[in-house]
Amino acid sequence: MNAQPFRNAIRQSIEAGSFLYTLEYVPDVRDGTGRKGIDHLEREAELVGRDPRIGGVNIGDRVSRLDTLDTVECGAIAATASGKMPLLHLAGKDRKPEEAIRVLQRAHSLGLTNYLLITGDRVIKPPNQERTRYHESVIAIQDAKKIDPGCLAAAVVSPFKYREEELANQYLKMVKKINAGANYLVTNCGWDMQKFQELIWYREARALRVPILANLLMPPLGWAKSINAGRLPGVHLSDDLLEIIVGESKLGKTEFERLSVRRLALQIVGLKLMGYAGVHLSGIETHELLRHTIEVADELEQKLPTSADWKAAWAEAHLLPDRRPAMFGPRSGLYLFGDEQPLPASFNEFPTIVGVTASEQELRKTRVLDTIDRALFDDDSVGAAVLKPVFSALNRIPLGERALLNLEKAIKQPILGCETCGFCRIPYVEYICPETCPKGLANGPCSGTDDNVCEFKDRECIHNRKYRIAKSTNRLSDLETIVIPAVTGTRMTSSWVNKYQHLTPAVLRISKAKQADSKSLTKANTTDGATVSTAVAAVGAHVSSDEVD
Repeated sequence: MNAQPFRNAIRQSIEAGSFLYTLEYVPDVRDGTGRKGIDHLEREAELVGRDPRIGGVNIGDRVSRLDTLDTVECGAIAATASGKMPLLHLAGKDRKPEEAIRVLQRAHSLGLTNYLLITGDRVIKPPNQERTRYHESVIAIQDAKKIDPGCLAAAVVSPFKYREEELANQYLKMVKKINAGANYLVTNCGWDMQKFQELIWYREARALRVPILANLLMPPLGWAKSINAGRLPGVHLSDDLLEIIVGESKLGKTEFERLSVRRLALQIVGLKLMGYAGVHLSGIETHELLRHTIEVADELEQKLPTSADWKAAWAEAHLLPDRRPAMFGPRSGLYLFGDEQPLPASFNEFPTIVGVTASEQELRKTRVLDTIDRALFDDDSVGAAVLKPVFSALNRIPLGERALLNLEKAIKQPILGCETCGFCRIPYVEYICPETCPKGLANGPCSGTDDNVCEFKDRECIHNRKYRIAKSTNRLSDLETIVIPAVTGTRMTSSWVNKYQHLTPAVLRISKAKQADSKSLTKANTTDGATVSTAVAAVGAHVSSDEVD
């Protein structure tokens, strides 16, 4: 490995418990040489390198389009210019598993070992007629830990969900990501401070001592209107907040910018008081603006030393013209806790909420399919004893192979939406085919849902149904512990034959090791700034696994 002497200030900040700031850089769309964007990155990264308050540059990946400057290349440029290890956002969108792994390997070979592993949002303009594939974030975390057990792997969670299925799925998948090896968490961006507090209280109730950073956004007026209209997947900006921002915009550019920075700084102060480990500030791409925001936050922190002081200031800054307090979520939105800190509570798993349940139709379909699956495909079943030799013999003949594949699709497609992936995962996802998710996600939803609707706006999120069934059959813990591998090399083959011949990867049940606090993260070599050692002591990196039958 061609490791470079980059100081990992991001890791050091998290280990030390000091509040972490990073500077965002969104790679430009390629413009031939890409020189304009690279010049900006080099200039701002150099300033970050001189500023001890900022941990490094966090670099987006395929944020708006696929044809952007390469994130790993940008990471190397930022590291060289600043001397600090950047945080690479690595998205799975339009990347097959082997492609996503190659990106990680290339980053590792350059000595870049800080990753925020995400599935990625919808590809608006697919590059070809084929279905766009997405590499799942849960699997990407495991990939990163296999390549470098000592890497610093971050995962995303969005507490800004207001329907039971959506909110529960975020917290369930969050724990699965921790169990898979995530060292810390980063929220989706939002303004609902009660939701930010909910996430911290939930972490404490579950004894998940993983650091959490908040993603904050300072939107210009146009962005605010667009987000309020639902054009940024999974991000909620309420009508009340939009009304306040519109009113502020009428005060003139200078005052509008001052109030926008103050709102951001107020959020930072509140998050510090809640126990967040730091912030990623989206929409702030210059060191000058980041420095100014930090200074305003520091001033406010001196004036607002307690949670009560901060709450009063936040409320006063968000009064509507008629003096009503602004609401940041829907009026009927679900919150796990009230406004005040709850009595000490301990959850071994996601708490049962008196709310939605699976319909009788959903349960009946699950029971029938489960009975059929066990009768025909369990290794010791009569069905397997009869069908295995027959299917194996047919599959050895080209005509028989095609006939089996066509038969499987004809039976399963109308019932399940089968796309002949060759690795049938339905027994592990409540008999809902992951291929019916536009992103093909088997291990839980993305954060792009809104009001239970898929990011693609054409269906209910399939993971909502999975949650309802698991809740109604007392199997919610499976949604935290069962990890389903990616589909590799089996598409357009018969999953029946592959199942009988054990040609599909093992589905694993992972169990969480005892969680440690942030100071037990793997130590970096701070004498020469070398990359992370391979000793594994990272939060969530120790997991035991058992193959699921």
